[in-house]
Amino acid sequence: LKQSHRTFVDKLAFVTSVGFGEGGDHRQQLGLPGKGPVAIITDLCIMEPEAGSNEFIVTSLHPGVTREQVVENTGWAIRFAEQVSETVAPNEIELTALRALEARTAAAHGQLGGEE
Repeated sequence: LKQSHRTFVDKLAFVTSVGFGEGGDHRQQLGLPGKGPVAIITDLCIMEPEAGSNEFIVTSLHPGVTREQVVENTGWAIRFAEQVSETVAPNEIELTALRALEARTAAAHGQLGGEE
């Protein structure tokens, strides 16, 4: 997911998926099944729900990405975990699987795809 002020806004115009709703136990109050999302993975970082509040906080920065870049590309006052790690780069098996998925998806949509 490409992270920018346009995609990570402070206030939503509409909700397509509840996630954690207003945070805390709001999902359970609404009677929704499941435990909710476990992570948001963008082109800059990984965010995970904070225990208790379920607010998504940055837990891992991708190699070469700074906190400032994440802040500049987020439409709200994004928070960072106490311990922020560096995202582990995908191994060759994972890259092969991702490239194959990208190619199949592109082919299904009538586009060229594959390795960049």
